[in-house]
Amino acid sequence: MANERVRIDELIAPEKLRELRPSELRAALPPGWVPDDDGVHARRDSRVFFRHSWVLLLGLVAFGSAGLFLFWSTFPHGWRGLTRVAILIAIVLLIGGLVGPLITRALNRR
Repeated sequence: MANERVRIDELIAPEKLRELRPSELRAALPPGWVPDDDGVHARRDSRVFFRHSWVLLLGLVAFGSAGLFLFWSTFPHGWRGLTRVAILIAIVLLIGGLVGPLITRALNRR
């Protein structure tokens, strides 16, 4: 996805593209797209993911740590407790795998 290139006229209507000056082109492109060096193509801007991903990762670590701290005493001891923690981590990863792409699409659409 980071190497995806498309023609600019596929992202911006051709009649609007003729009216744009080169300095206005970047602002006219949809969020997450930047003009390529050749001036004819646009490519995905991978900086969008770096700009917002730290918030998602920090939230996951912070709330996961808080949840583990609050519920640590309720887990059974031994293998039953480790199994329960492993199941909970698997559920979080599964839900994160479904919700993560939705959040990414929403950030790109903005």
